[in-house]
Amino acid sequence: MAEDLKGAALLFDLDGTLVDTVDDLAAAMNHALAEAGLAAVPVSGVRHLVGHGARRMLMQGYEISAGRAAETEELDLALSRFLDHYQANIAVHSRPFDHVIEMIEGVLARGARAAICTNKREAMARLLIETLGLSSLFDAIVGGDTAEAAKPDPAPVRLCLEKTGAERAVFIGDSDTDIRAAKAANLPCFIADFGYGPTTLAAEATVFSDYRQASRLIEAALNA
Repeated sequence: MAEDLKGAALLFDLDGTLVDTVDDLAAAMNHALAEAGLAAVPVSGVRHLVGHGARRMLMQGYEISAGRAAETEELDLALSRFLDHYQANIAVHSRPFDHVIEMIEGVLARGARAAICTNKREAMARLLIETLGLSSLFDAIVGGDTAEAAKPDPAPVRLCLEKTGAERAVFIGDSDTDIRAAKAANLPCFIADFGYGPTTLAAEATVFSDYRQASRLIEAALNA
């Protein structure tokens, strides 16, 4: 097959874009809350908390469950409990979204590269991808603690570009954070409407509902 996409890269957000992780994230957060004697947050209420890292998610979870902000020591302990539980149960329910792996394999076969740009801690992102058996698909995994700043800052996006050696790329995400990061890095952005959001800035991106549909749109953008 001709390598017509050589020099191009797909940059993926992770949670809510590449992998449906909300059940395992909710389980880890609710474990930490339960250890503090607090009520669980329904999975439906956790979806919109994902995307800014574990500490921020726990802060919001604490406010929902306890009706107040967590003290620093409480939050530190909750974070430790969250990370321990999540690391031990990182892919109990988490699975790639339908058709995304086929799409990635298709563009890689044509010379493109792929990377992950997430606000998840890099070690956790790598563990998840390794556990799911997907490591061979990605030239780089950049976490929220990898670059000097996390999304929506463009620094992690630019680091992904550097690590893949891409001359052109698109960013694929599921939230306003991704849209802002892509825009700041001057990349076209594609947004999965089945992700965790929020997507109040969706008009500034190309929205898709299925990776089979997105594949054609993304390839066209890479060849533009």
